[in-house]
Amino acid sequence: MIRPFRWLRPIAAAALVFALAAPGLQAQTDVNDRLVPVPEVDLRGVDEAVRTQIAEQRKLLDNALAAGAPTTDHAVQLGSLFGEAGQLYLVYDLLPPARACLANAAELQPRNFRWRYLLGSAAEHLGQLEEAVAAYEQARTLEPDDPATAIRLGRVYLELGQSEAARFHHERALDLPGARAAAHFGLGRLAAETEDPAAALEHFQAALREQPRANSLHYHIALAHRALGNDSESRAAMELRGEAPVAFSDPIAAEIRESATGIGAQLLLGRVALAANAFELAEQRFREAVQDNPQSAAAKRSLASALEQMGRRAEAAMWYQEALNLSPDDAGLLFHTGRLYNEERRFQGAAERLRRAVELEPSFGPAWVELARSLGETGEHLEAAEALTRALELAPGDRNLRFHRAGNYRHGGRRELALREFESLLSDLGFHREIVMQLGRIEHELGRPASAARRFEELIAAGAEPALLSQAHFELANIRTEQERYEEAIPHYQRAINGNPALKAGYVNLSTALGRLGQFQAAALAARRALELDPEDSQVRAAELTALLLAGEDAQVRLMLEQTLQLPDRGGSGYFPVLLAQVLAASEDDDVRDGELALRLARQLFESARTPAHGALLALAYAETDDFEEAVAWQERLIENLEGTAPPEALEEARERLAAYREGRKIRAPWRR
Repeated sequence: MIRPFRWLRPIAAAALVFALAAPGLQAQTDVNDRLVPVPEVDLRGVDEAVRTQIAEQRKLLDNALAAGAPTTDHAVQLGSLFGEAGQLYLVYDLLPPARACLANAAELQPRNFRWRYLLGSAAEHLGQLEEAVAAYEQARTLEPDDPATAIRLGRVYLELGQSEAARFHHERALDLPGARAAAHFGLGRLAAETEDPAAALEHFQAALREQPRANSLHYHIALAHRALGNDSESRAAMELRGEAPVAFSDPIAAEIRESATGIGAQLLLGRVALAANAFELAEQRFREAVQDNPQSAAAKRSLASALEQMGRRAEAAMWYQEALNLSPDDAGLLFHTGRLYNEERRFQGAAERLRRAVELEPSFGPAWVELARSLGETGEHLEAAEALTRALELAPGDRNLRFHRAGNYRHGGRRELALREFESLLSDLGFHREIVMQLGRIEHELGRPASAARRFEELIAAGAEPALLSQAHFELANIRTEQERYEEAIPHYQRAINGNPALKAGYVNLSTALGRLGQFQAAALAARRALELDPEDSQVRAAELTALLLAGEDAQVRLMLEQTLQLPDRGGSGYFPVLLAQVLAASEDDDVRDGELALRLARQLFESARTPAHGALLALAYAETDDFEEAVAWQERLIENLEGTAPPEALEEARERLAAYREGRKIRAPWRR
């Protein structure tokens, strides 16, 4: 089904993915059987702070393992804990336990790229090249265009002597961002090993052009020149040789290196606790990091993330903003702050931050989606649709985004565009109830009631969940009411209400349809049901009173009006005192009429607003008190004001009343005419 637009869960800025569903785990005991034991390590001679960190991590891991065979949810948590533990071991070059932890993390979270990649790195550094290749290949299936994975695969295949596989991955890396120099270097090594010094020289020189600071390349260039017999060029290159290696884009490795000391280690330990759902311990670690490093945006971001996972969103938003103050051009922080602002319905502030996030990182898909949400909530629907278009460029197969883009087109007034988008979705999906509903509404708004009605009839015939079926009956009933086919509208309103007893508009519109058929008692009852849902709606209260008046319940109407006018806001409408004055002056029920009271009320109303309607009310009240001279005078003034501006039927009624007053006749129940 089309998902409600609840957008996206919190994600790290570096992992710009829309959704990646993990396959179900196998039997619980089977999972436990496949976990690799984590070897103990000799920590004698290791710094005490490091020993404390690793001991604390190991305790968390042992506690999690002691919980027994993992359920699906527990397995995901355990996988995160193994992964974070593996990273901690990697920080301190404790490779055997790092490899074991990362293997378990990859087993428990088979769709997690990070664990597969780091497992390959640990295995590579241990010299287990076949295992490294397997892990890197699995990582590549998860993120095919990751430059670091391509370079590492090419390098390991080269070490294994598998030239064609090494060539494939290095050539593929030539087109990946941040990997071109390393790709040329790998191809140069491959050419040198296959005794093609000319090709090797060309690739080494290309790598140096890409990365001039990598002066270690001069050594390889010198060797290639020597193999070609270019002795002078070889000597010149050898004199330029240095130690700076060829680098490539590898954010995960950089993060691990930065974690080796100081705040990086503090934050990593906090993440280990967080992975174990030891929230209080994680919060403590992150707060210590913030206290020790108050200018660290990373520490404040980590604290914010922990608080958010603990459900303390307001605090999380504050710390994300604190981190953002330190790092104002961090797209990830802008995204997280904007996302939480959306959750708090602070849509303007969210839009400001999210606009900046996508300006800094145009490929940040989730930020475009959150921006669309904030724009849609503030009524900027066409801008929201444009933001969703940008998100769809990054995830072109996401039908949920297309659905909500079409909705924004509709609310932004681009109904024909919305219609085409929804019809395209319907073509892709086949019959889809929510899309059929939207198509019916748009066609109704475009003035095509017949085709809109067919959509709703089709939806009703197909059946749907009660809420959607209720909406379909309601929309169809509205079309029939507009067509003055009230007998057909009424059962649809009743079915809409049966499906959704809280549908206030269903009761209101049912009241209207019943009233048009002269079923005033039933109309009043329907209005009463709407008032039970919203007692403050003065328009519905007026509809109920009018229906009762038309039903001849004058005494009940007078009592209800008097009670209404005792409310502090006088019922929320100027209609009620006018209606009461009319009832007092013109009811057919002798026990209801009170000319003197009607006159006092009419005078008060005229003093507060000298309108023609209030003048007509004065004339009605004067006639009821037998002061026909004043009634005639006020009615003549009314007609003078109406001439040339009022509709002919209103002017005709005013003249009929004037004739009655001149003849000494009183008006009775004018609302029934």
